Order: sequence, then C-alpha cells, then structure tokens
Amino acid sequence: MNRNIRKLTDGAMMCAIVGAILLINRQTGGLLEGMALFLFPLPMVFYSAKYGMKDSWTVFAAMVILGFILGSVQTMFYVGSESLIGLVYGSGIYKKTDAHVLTIRTMILAAVADIMTMLVFASFFGYDLAAEAEEMQTMMNEVFESSGVTALSETMISRTIRTSMIVATIFTGLMEGYITHVVSRLMLKRLRFPVEPASPIQYYYPPKWAGYLGMAGFLLYMTVSARAMENENLQIALQSIGTFGMFYLAFFGFIANLLAGKELFPKMSPVILAILDLMLLFFLSPIYSILGFLYITTDFHDRLLKGDFGHASENQ
Repeated sequence: MNRNIRKLTDGAMMCAIVGAILLINRQTGGLLEGMALFLFPLPMVFYSAKYGMKDSWTVFAAMVILGFILGSVQTMFYVGSESLIGLVYGSGIYKKTDAHVLTIRTMILAAVADIMTMLVFASFFGYDLAAEAEEMQTMMNEVFESSGVTALSETMISRTIRTSMIVATIFTGLMEGYITHVVSRLMLKRLRFPVEPASPIQYYYPPKWAGYLGMAGFLLYMTVSARAMENENLQIALQSIGTFGMFYLAFFGFIANLLAGKELFPKMSPVILAILDLMLLFFLSPIYSILGFLYITTDFHDRLLKGDFGHASENQ
C-alpha cells in the first residue's frame, strides 16, 4: 500500500478510536476524563511512533476538533493536552530517544497539563481553588476545636492547604505520565514496534544541571517557608516550586539509599529494604534531598553501582 494512503488510513483509524472513547466518556458522564486519562494519549502514541512528529500534527488537530464536537471546551482541552503527551512520547519512540529521558519528559508534561487544568483553566471547568481551600480550612479549624488543640493561624493554614493542593496535583500528573509510559510500552511491544528495552532506574544518570536546579528549589522552599510574605499567592507559588524541587532530589536520594542498603545488607530482602527506605523518606525528606543532590552531581552514583560504597564501609 502507498505510504501516503497508509498514513491517511492509520490517521482515520486513530481518530475513530478517540471518537469512540469520547462517546463512551459522554455516555458515562465524563467518567473517563476523571478516572482513565491515560487512555487518551494512546492513539497518538501509536501514530507518532510510526510516522514521527512532523506527519502527526494533522491527526493531532483532528483529535482536538473531535474533542470539541463530541464533548465540550473542557473535553477539548483534555483531548488536546493528553494527545500532545502522546505525540511527544510517540515521536520520542520514533527517534529512539533514551527511555528514561522520554519517561521523565512525559511525566513533566502530564504534571504541567494538570496544573494548567487546576489554575489557568479553572474558570472554564467550574473549579474554584480558593473556595475549596476555604472549605478545607473550615474543616481543619473544626477538627482543632473539637480536639482541644491550639489552631494555627488562619494565614498559615490557608497557605499550607493551597500549597499541598498544588503539590498533590503535580504528583498526580507525574503518576499519570508514568502510567501512560507503562501502558504505551506494553501496547507498542504487542504491536511489534522496536521499543528500547527497559533498564533499571539505577542506571539512569540525571543531568547535573537538574540536580543544581533541584537544590535551588530545595533552598527556595526552606527560605520561603521560614517567614511569611506580603503576597500570599506568590508565596504559595514559590513554595510549590520549591517542594517539587525538594521531592525531585528526595526521589534520587531514595534510589541512592536503596543501592547503599543493598551493599551494606546484601542478605536483607529487597522488598523490606524498599519499605524501610520509603518510611525514612517520609520522615527525613530534607536529608534525602541532600543525598539525592550528591547522587546526581558527584561520583556517588558510580561508586554505588561499582559497589565501592560497601567495600569502603567494610574497610573502615
């Protein structure tokens, strides 16, 4: 079959799949938008993985138009943002981009899409961040009063709630991006695409600039949290950025501590090590952030992979 005809046929098929998903979504009252967003990027993943980004924009535009015809402005945004994630992921497969880089890129895009939904397009979607934060604040005050505990200041509670909501949205987006990555790989393998074999996360070397950027976020969080600013919205935004940077470093600190635990306690079950590591992460996040910074920016990563850390400890 002629390649151009094949592209048209595959594009029409992917649009038909998106149309079917949108019809099911409308019949279920928007259930797929809330519960199965990872389905929306998959048709675009398949098409762009086969034909690349340049030849996929027309199909992308057709999917966005379908979102408006078979849904609403909100649905159109969801279809557009999720299809863009699929376009980026699939074109990365087409170009044989490193799997870890592609995964992180997809997770960041998904987090940005969720933040855009929550903040920028809140008025379109009927979502009122301020009203929801105020409702949660009222509930917290009632809990404090019923338990006899001295309540925190209204300003501090409001700032903490808003920051937590934004951070939770970011991490929800990251998880959605990771699920999209996993499902896409499974689908592409079934379709016999030349997908790069997955390698353990410990063999991934994050760019050093990302480590310094994460440390800047960590220091920003520590600085902004220490005192109240006149502009509350600015403080919430800075705290959210700083929290994201801190947990980015803490994630790699978690990996570093897990590798070190395997070297120091080789007979211990990896599952138990991971559970203990995760428990410590929740209580010692700042320390894990510093450890993650060293893991990214120094030779600590190489020493852990080579087993030098465990041998050094034995020699001491």
